[in-house]
Amino acid sequence: MVGVSVNSWIIYDRQFKKIELVRGRVQARHGNGGAIEFGIRPGDVTDALLSIGMSRGGTVLVHADAIVAAQFPPMPAEQRLDLLIEAIEAAIGASGTLVIPTFSYSFTKGEPFDILCTPSAVGMVSERFRTLPGVCRSPDPIFSFACRGPLARELCAIPVKECFGPDSVFAALHRLNAHIVDLGCSMNRGGTFVHYVETAHGVDYRYKKVFSGTIILPNRERYECSVVYNVRDLTRKSEGDFGRLQKRLADDGKLRTADVGRSRIMAVSANDIFDAAWKMLDEDPVSLIAEGAEN
Repeated sequence: MVGVSVNSWIIYDRQFKKIELVRGRVQARHGNGGAIEFGIRPGDVTDALLSIGMSRGGTVLVHADAIVAAQFPPMPAEQRLDLLIEAIEAAIGASGTLVIPTFSYSFTKGEPFDILCTPSAVGMVSERFRTLPGVCRSPDPIFSFACRGPLARELCAIPVKECFGPDSVFAALHRLNAHIVDLGCSMNRGGTFVHYVETAHGVDYRYKKVFSGTIILPNRERYECSVVYNVRDLTRKSEGDFGRLQKRLADDGKLRTADVGRSRIMAVSANDIFDAAWKMLDEDPVSLIAEGAEN
């Protein structure tokens, strides 16, 4: 069993007398005084986020991979995930709003979407965050978000109409010019916001499809809902390929990066990624999909 003292960042376990998190490195001390280094401490994540533009009071959309938390010292997995989430929130402070995708696709297969109970299908950090105190979840039965902070209730009150439409959470994040952060994952995995740009631009490799079913509210009331999802044309090579977008953002100085342990963090503003993706679609209508990589 591992015990954690968050204030002093000292961790005790059965293998080592004491694990100390000191100035950017993590050391485990045996009873004989020898030290073994682990990876990173949560404060390194906070420092990295601040170095790439996070600020107190901001709204940030984070796509996070649990591989970042896996570099913390030995402790139960849930504690690692909690420390990672706390490290992200430390960068934006109590006046900031953290938004994490909790996408689920079971609604497209005819299953009810239960706001409280339907698990996230997009990773351990996402699934852990949605269950924490003070977190609310938006009612989109396919592309929901978990939010905590001053704007959480407002974002989670956005009615369900069209997943990537002008009244979606994606559009609200655009209006807020939120930071979009890929924490330990690539833009191909963490670039869902681009589908909002594609929908607004009217790309021809996606088409609107209506999905209908049951949504179960937190108060356990149920209601029937139809939502429009701009799905991919599977007869084409329409998988997202955002490598060229990432390069464009980096070349233009819009993409900020920092390394923490074995992981890379990337951040871009919603306005910048929207404008860059829109311009690329103007230049080449298939620039954001695999089909365009062949040109």
